[in-house]
Amino acid sequence: MKKTLFIGLMVALIIPLFAANGIARERRPCAPGHFLTFSFFINPVSIGYKHRLFDNLYAATNLHYRSSITDLELQTGAVYLIPRKILIFTLYGGGGIQFSRNEGYQYPYLTVGTNFLFLFTEIIHPLESGMEPKYRFGFSFKF
Repeated sequence: MKKTLFIGLMVALIIPLFAANGIARERRPCAPGHFLTFSFFINPVSIGYKHRLFDNLYAATNLHYRSSITDLELQTGAVYLIPRKILIFTLYGGGGIQFSRNEGYQYPYLTVGTNFLFLFTEIIHPLESGMEPKYRFGFSFKF
């Protein structure tokens, strides 16, 4: 009897923690309208821009300059910003296509990233066999 009562009490205490708006009315955080990113810590040097289309869906564009092959690459696509923060991290994921100044259309890609404080990091995984993922890390400014 005590064991059943204890389990029932624990379930009753845990359910409000996971229920949305269970205890008090909560305001939904408004996603920023724009992100401007600069990455120069990891080669290649890049600049990016994310523009909110609606809710948490963003149009994303990044320009990379690869000095080793003197090429300018343009990545364009869309990313979805997950509406909840995990500690101080805001996660997002998406995809798009990449164009090169020297080679034209190259390949589609998937991206996963996070914003934290005024920094960001991204992993770009090309959907092309034999290609390795690329990484970005730098400053992110929201406005």
